[in-house]
Amino acid sequence: MAALALALLVLASSAWNAVRIERVLDRALTDSSGVATRVGADSHDSYNFTRVLAAVAKDPFHPQRRRPGQRFQLPSDVASSAPSAAATVQVELIGTAVTPGGGFAMCATSGGAPRIVRVGERLGDWTLNRVTQGAAEFAKPDGAIVVLRIAKAGS
Repeated sequence: MAALALALLVLASSAWNAVRIERVLDRALTDSSGVATRVGADSHDSYNFTRVLAAVAKDPFHPQRRRPGQRFQLPSDVASSAPSAAATVQVELIGTAVTPGGGFAMCATSGGAPRIVRVGERLGDWTLNRVTQGAAEFAKPDGAIVVLRIAKAGS
């Protein structure tokens, strides 16, 4: 009988905890600079129902969707990070080949060996969009378009 009473007590306690809603207590978050910030339960009010429905309406599996050119970073991480070494890399276009499937470009980066980059592939942070005779079009992570041309002999 004692075991049955204990089992019923555990069952009642579990049912009570399952249906009751606890208030989320304020908590302190510490960022990388060591500053503590108070965050309450209302910090995510900006994610209202219309924003959630708008995000769901964008089909993540649509064939036309592409991943962003740059990985998401928290604003505090962006502010604290120094300019990356990839932003200072110089790219030189050595040659291009245009094919019915798009083509490829041979590029050399400063301090690196030349390599072949096909349309859609990345060279550092840049993505090769299009190849024409003597020129290659790259997209930067910020959305800017850079067109590189083959240097003419003697120029």
